[in-house]
Amino acid sequence: MELIVTELSEFTRRSRSLAIAHGETDLTRGLEYGERVLVRSGEEYRTAVVVDIDFDLNDTHYRMVLGGKVPAKLAADALVGEIAPTQPAAPAQPAIPAQPAVPAQPKVSVQDVADLLARSGAAHRIPMQRRVAQSLRDR
Repeated sequence: MELIVTELSEFTRRSRSLAIAHGETDLTRGLEYGERVLVRSGEEYRTAVVVDIDFDLNDTHYRMVLGGKVPAKLAADALVGEIAPTQPAAPAQPAIPAQPAVPAQPKVSVQDVADLLARSGAAHRIPMQRRVAQSLRDR
């Protein structure tokens, strides 16, 4: 996930719309339409989605829709490309001597997905999504 460091004004936060030129960022590649990024302003992290791309002779300009705030620890995990899923309880495995033991991979649970939806900010904008995310979290 790409990180864009900029200073968000109060108007930008309220309107949830950010316009930024590629040259104003430290990005090593161009962004794609629909790509999700993290935006850092001071110590605050927010999600964003690229909704428009415009080109001129000198630069590429992006329009993004800002999402919800992201805790710093979760943002750091996303930047490293790690997802910290819930560790499932290790099931009892019968010993099969002919096959080598394969370490159990952690799985992403419904709770992990519900937490991500609730933190993304989308659940705060659309009431139906908020209800669905909350019902998943309450399971």
